[in-house]
Amino acid sequence: MSDTSPIFILGLQRGGTNQLLNALRSHPDTVWPDGEMHEVLRPRPAARADVLQTLASYLPTVLRSGDIMNPRQPPGPLRPRDRAWIARELARATARNLPEVRRYKRALAAQGLGPSFPSGRGRMLVKAMNYNIGLATELDRIYPGARFVGLVRDPYGICESMMARGADPAKILPLYRYFGETLLRLEARGLPLKVVRLEDMITDFRKTVDEVFSLCGLEPGVTQGLCLQSKERITDASGRVVGTRKVDTFHAFDRVNGHMREDVNDTARACLAPEVAGMIQKNCAAIMERFGYLAPKALG
Repeated sequence: MSDTSPIFILGLQRGGTNQLLNALRSHPDTVWPDGEMHEVLRPRPAARADVLQTLASYLPTVLRSGDIMNPRQPPGPLRPRDRAWIARELARATARNLPEVRRYKRALAAQGLGPSFPSGRGRMLVKAMNYNIGLATELDRIYPGARFVGLVRDPYGICESMMARGADPAKILPLYRYFGETLLRLEARGLPLKVVRLEDMITDFRKTVDEVFSLCGLEPGVTQGLCLQSKERITDASGRVVGTRKVDTFHAFDRVNGHMREDVNDTARACLAPEVAGMIQKNCAAIMERFGYLAPKALG
């Protein structure tokens, strides 16, 4: 592993990846593009020059290999030109986002939670979500020495949280199974991967972050907290939404747990209908066992 090898977080929506992402962002050695991997390389169409330019760069890949960056379906095999395109576009997107990276680091330093000195190492940090984690072996080929962190969560919590946002359990559970089986397969083939459970992160955030830093070759102890970001709507005098702005909240590592509810999975399980709990048990019990979750008896 070199001082500039990238770090990839592999996760699921509603799985707690933002807290881990921002802990890694707080380290002076990291830089990142603006968004998850599919958002950077395959943005939704919009009438903006930067988005249209990115979509245009993706078109040759789509014509050659299909929609490989679609996070809603397993990716197909990549060709050498696809790998070159990924490396080139991630580097460009990271370079474009350097002003935000510097602002983020300065804001942490102003709160006394990070170092006031810049780092010249520039370890690229990228989050790959949902079916995009199937690209991990290709990313390992593109970036020899890259490190991977897989964040897992109890499927009861994942399912309830996704369903609360309109997702269909018939689509959630195959995704969860694909995610879990892919992480186990990556471990078995010796990929430099650390699997982290959200529940352990909630129990002891600092310990988990230190373990991740160690895997990634990042010096521990140089930063003491993180910046969690949210978006606030900007309205005009008539109340019409005219834009958004980022809102920063700062937390010392030892206090992050106060913002992560320990009972979140129990609460989610209680909200699930018995038939959905039974579907989870049927589809995910083996994966739950491998990741150290007790598979409770199906309700009803």
